[in-house]
Amino acid sequence: MTRVQHSSPKKNRLIGAIQAGKSIPQAAQIADIPYGTAKRIWSKYCTTGSTKNQQRSGCPLKVTERTKQALVRTVHNNHCMPFGEVPYLTKLQKKKRAAWAKQVKGSDWSKVIWSDECYVYLGDSHGRVFVTCCIGKQLEDDCLVPAFKQSSIRVMVWGCIMKGKKGPLVVLEYPGGKEGGMNTKRYQEQVLEGALRQFYTAMESKGSIPAGQCTKSYC
Repeated sequence: MTRVQHSSPKKNRLIGAIQAGKSIPQAAQIADIPYGTAKRIWSKYCTTGSTKNQQRSGCPLKVTERTKQALVRTVHNNHCMPFGEVPYLTKLQKKKRAAWAKQVKGSDWSKVIWSDECYVYLGDSHGRVFVTCCIGKQLEDDCLVPAFKQSSIRVMVWGCIMKGKKGPLVVLEYPGGKEGGMNTKRYQEQVLEGALRQFYTAMESKGSIPAGQCTKSYC
């Protein structure tokens, strides 16, 4: 059997009617509350002086009121913010990564160049975008995703960093289309033999990287 939890204004209307001289059946009819429920609410009010529902037993809440407020602020400020993702790793992959981390624990990471590339979409409906917003705010600017009439632009960029220094941000060139993407040959020419080699040489001349230290070979 489903139990209905009446709102505080509704219960207060019942209490007010009884205090104004109405009988419990009359007050229950005014507040639109079943007689048995109205009788229990009045009895509880006479005992505790309140109509507030007591905390029920069960699992404790996972979030506090402060956390709820922080979540609401985050949603209001980031309507289109995607959820965080982590790469799926098998048990073997985790084991290998842990072994590698122990092996290089004493390495001097300030002498290491870190690099990565990123694919940037402009004016492209790359996947569905979900927006969280309040009722009536669907057409506000921060709740909309702009659409462009011209064809979409896709750019791949590459960059590198090391301790205290930033390398160049390079826009990689490739024709696109079938077999026109970024392949090994283009990556070697534009990154390994181009921007990365220039940055490595500059850091080596400044003493940031020990002279004679060999880079990983590629073919």
